[in-house]
Amino acid sequence: MAEDSRVRTVKSLAADLADSDVAHLYRERCVIRVRGVDDLRAEALEAVAGSTASVTYRSVHGDLITATEEIFRLLDTLLEKRLPEAFTPLEERAHWEDDDEEAGPLPAGPGPYGSGMRALGSAGERITLISNGNLDLPAAGFGYDDDGPDDDAPHPREPWQEVTGSPDLLRTWLIGRMRWTMNDGDYSESPRTEQERARLSATQAGRVALADRLLTAFPPERSRFFVGAHAGWDLWSEDYLSRDEVIAFASEDHVAILWLALYRYYG
Repeated sequence: MAEDSRVRTVKSLAADLADSDVAHLYRERCVIRVRGVDDLRAEALEAVAGSTASVTYRSVHGDLITATEEIFRLLDTLLEKRLPEAFTPLEERAHWEDDDEEAGPLPAGPGPYGSGMRALGSAGERITLISNGNLDLPAAGFGYDDDGPDDDAPHPREPWQEVTGSPDLLRTWLIGRMRWTMNDGDYSESPRTEQERARLSATQAGRVALADRLLTAFPPERSRFFVGAHAGWDLWSEDYLSRDEVIAFASEDHVAILWLALYRYYG
């Protein structure tokens, strides 16, 4: 793809996919944000000198974050400073498990859980896709996910890892990460009506189309891919059965983050 055509494709993503266009998902289950590398460098999280790590920087929340490369500082800048803008700010609210009337409401705030986003950092670990069998790729369909602990503690962050492999395997992996369950969209349990099956098919087709648009804007031979989890910070443990993952795409001039809300099935 010619350079000017690729840049137009990236800008189209930034303009058209600020919110997901995957059919029949509930709001804010799938969010994309795109930012220029120069813009991210201008607002990058504060670097901290004197560390033995390759890169150390201070998160919006004050934590010191370490990473092996500068690219992770840019990813975390996009996470903490720009991704919260994609969500409707939460108002003051009571915790679902709070029986103490004198405790007061949880504070209002940005992001999917009202706590903003948090930087993930990186130890430089890498996932290499060799075949579908060397990584636990989620099934192409919908299922009853069972990720995460059964307790009410906030999930620990899962640092960024780079993902490498052939274009075909990267596409399979990317589509597979969008493993929404019945809790994430306008569906119901089997047996499904013809209308429900059509909605499910439309969502499945939408995630394939979304993956292809991202891979067109960020060709594997000229881009880098990263994955992390629990950037959407459920500080107040409001929904310990939820999980979120972030997938990042980085070229010489742009960075994009795909945020996925994945709810375990219950109820």
